[in-house]
Amino acid sequence: MIVSDSKNKCFYCRCHSYLDETVFLNTIKLLSNTDTAGKRADGLRLAKTRYISIVFHSIKDDQHRKSLKDLAEKVENCKIPMFRNEQSLFRNSMQSSDSIPNFTKCMHKSDLILCYFRRELKSMNWKNIRKLLNLYPKHCLLYDHIDKFIKTTMKRNIKPQEIVETLMQFSQANNPYYIEKSDFEMLLKKSILPSCTNVTKTMFTRNNTEKSFISSKDVELLKRKIDEYVHNSKEGYVKSKEYGKVRTKVSEWRKEKKVKDGENLVVVDALNYGIGQDRKEWNSVSKQFRHVVFATRFPPMPIRDEVIKRYNGNALFCDKLSADDLIILRMAIEFGRQTSLVTNDQYRDHRRVVCNGDPDVEKVWDDFLIDAVYRHKDGNIETHRNFNLRVHKVNGHWILPVLDSEGNSDKIRDLKVFRIALA
Repeated sequence: MIVSDSKNKCFYCRCHSYLDETVFLNTIKLLSNTDTAGKRADGLRLAKTRYISIVFHSIKDDQHRKSLKDLAEKVENCKIPMFRNEQSLFRNSMQSSDSIPNFTKCMHKSDLILCYFRRELKSMNWKNIRKLLNLYPKHCLLYDHIDKFIKTTMKRNIKPQEIVETLMQFSQANNPYYIEKSDFEMLLKKSILPSCTNVTKTMFTRNNTEKSFISSKDVELLKRKIDEYVHNSKEGYVKSKEYGKVRTKVSEWRKEKKVKDGENLVVVDALNYGIGQDRKEWNSVSKQFRHVVFATRFPPMPIRDEVIKRYNGNALFCDKLSADDLIILRMAIEFGRQTSLVTNDQYRDHRRVVCNGDPDVEKVWDDFLIDAVYRHKDGNIETHRNFNLRVHKVNGHWILPVLDSEGNSDKIRDLKVFRIALA
């Protein structure tokens, strides 16, 4: 689909998934009649070339592709050097070549990488396919092109070990923690792993590497970042007086329960766990953790005494107008790096505002929460893990956690860990 804004003279393009004749005909009709003349038309020239390139790599008909390439050559060159260089990259993606350019400073990095990835898949250039997967795993969308990938490995007689290494390295780079269940099942369905005759898949429930945690330095970094965000929000989300209770209460609990570094302790997001209400029992949690503490909001006056008594001094109560998620996160981190957390909250918005786009902080945030969080359903929680959720290699075998991150399975996230090994 393409939408033209004549006032601002720009295009909004969404066509990576369109493969039919209609798109080609509409592209030719629309772009053939688009005027790119004028001193300030560089944005339109680049957009036009970019769109032609995207459509070129989305269709299979060779004659249609030739027509699009000819159309791209007729687009006037951009005047601004940065625009002109990027325009050349899109044009070059439609040419046969063994070289892969550097996309570091590109404005349309994702579109360019995908165009070149599709070019290499069409030419079955295994060396460049693997290079792009290694360098830009989040832009190549391998699972959307798995049929062409398989066809290339068969045509080029790629060894089973190299196929497995390529797939596992891609999975690790794309998501270092796990592979989505749907993606893994698709790989099995396409027979990409079984077709490598010496590859075995084994359920792997125990890890022979010691579970690791973020460093104490990283804990302080997360504390500082959350504190800065709360302070900068000027009590727009959490009242300072209430926020200050977190340290005081956690300090009391640590002394009372003799907890060090959050070991064998879990913070329960009580309203999330209770689906908006305070649950009356939590056996599924207490069976798996020695120390259980809760964060919830103050209950209504008619039931307040009853609820407070039920928690027996093991709950931190938040004001109803505060962002309890921030208090819960800060509370968990205050206990220490080994703390666990029961919640179904994804914390995506909090990650964005607290980390503020800093990749180092994002990694610490992810490393902590991926291992700390346990999902729940119908009052039950996931089994306590004595290993890290990480895609990694041990003694020549790939360890691959597989789960449904959205928790749509009857078994909560249906976590399984597979060992991918060459016999």
